[in-house]
Amino acid sequence: MPTEKDFKTLDSLSCNTEVHLQLLTPTQTIRLRSRLIGIDPGRAVILSLGHDKSWQNASAFIRERQTVIIRVVNRDEQDANILAFRSTIQQVVSTTGRWLIVTYPRELQTVALRQHSRVPIHIEANLTAVDSNETIASGHLKDISIKGGAFVAAARSDLIIDSQFQLNIALEEEMLSIAVTLKNQQELEPQSGLAQYGFVLGDDEQMNTELIQKIVLQHLTSTTK
Repeated sequence: MPTEKDFKTLDSLSCNTEVHLQLLTPTQTIRLRSRLIGIDPGRAVILSLGHDKSWQNASAFIRERQTVIIRVVNRDEQDANILAFRSTIQQVVSTTGRWLIVTYPRELQTVALRQHSRVPIHIEANLTAVDSNETIASGHLKDISIKGGAFVAAARSDLIIDSQFQLNIALEEEMLSIAVTLKNQQELEPQSGLAQYGFVLGDDEQMNTELIQKIVLQHLTSTTK
């Protein structure tokens, strides 16, 4: 459940913060990028109305009462927070400015990207060898943090601890390939034939944070329904 602090974080977002929009339609999912103009706490979230090709292609669905999912990364705090909520378009303004006015959310989903806090997720991924494209294991990410995470796939006895691999994640807009070091292997239920592989990321914390933001945003795409 969202807390008062979560809504205060939303209310205090800086102008021009990047915003990810997802328009829900019966036949397709449309994703757009915008910028935050301002927030009227308890009443509305005001976004910039885009004019590039992706916005032009989506113009038929940018209308009052259209259901939208909003996601935003708050980078102003020490621990970056990802906020997500479902809402509807109140008004499309194109006279005094180009604004998209969205109803203020009643519910809010937040994910804090703290240094030692793992975020539970479920995204398909695979491990490949560093020096080739050979797929070592296919499965899904179970959790992720700035330092590392857990990958679930078929149990194997030939993977060497402290070996390096490439972790590949197919996002909707790009393919992420991340160098990881395998640190442990723990078999799950025997009948499942699966194991959990713990891994660590490199030392570039800023790059790790950017990668994790993309991964968590992708995860929220399927959970904020």
